[in-house]
Amino acid sequence: MAIIKVNLTDTINGFRQKTNTLAEQVGDLGLLSTSGGDSSVVSGINAIDSDMGRQADLNYRESSDSTFLTLVDAINRIVDSDGNIKDGLITMDSDTILNHMIADDQIDSTHILDSSITNAMLQQYAVEGDNIAIDAVDSSHILDSSITNDMIQQGVVEADNLADSNIQGYHFDAMTVLKIFASNGTELRKIYGPARFDNDSANTFRTNPWV
Repeated sequence: MAIIKVNLTDTINGFRQKTNTLAEQVGDLGLLSTSGGDSSVVSGINAIDSDMGRQADLNYRESSDSTFLTLVDAINRIVDSDGNIKDGLITMDSDTILNHMIADDQIDSTHILDSSITNAMLQQYAVEGDNIAIDAVDSSHILDSSITNDMIQQGVVEADNLADSNIQGYHFDAMTVLKIFASNGTELRKIYGPARFDNDSANTFRTNPWV
């Protein structure tokens, strides 16, 4: 589109037409909705510039030559097409989010990826019985030898907590045998039970339980 100029050879009607065209292209100042001054086109543009900020103040620049980006380009490099902040742009150190910043029940299993919480992330004794739902932990969640004697309080495990045939003789370091005989010397029954010996006694017991 050519720039509109009024020439000395223009007729009065030509001057009128060019003036009206200029007015239409500039628009009605009364329709400006800028937050600042709107007494002129320059004031309106300056108000927009003030609201948006100076391009030269953008911290996000093209890494190759450090040129300034447009506002739209800078935003697009932060937000993807779905309006979400792109991966890798937000990093947090270990002290960024503290316990008191998270409301109760705001984080559940849907927010935690598999294997994202490891032993090193949990303080000793941080997880107690009240924090674990019934049947939430089964054998698939417990590594071999990960639960030791000092982790189980006396009297905590009762018969109701054990499935049938869940504990058998081979789970004990040693086993004692009570044999019941009839008066004629015939063996009637054997009753097996756990026994606790020192290492030497246990080894002897394995070869000769009647020692």
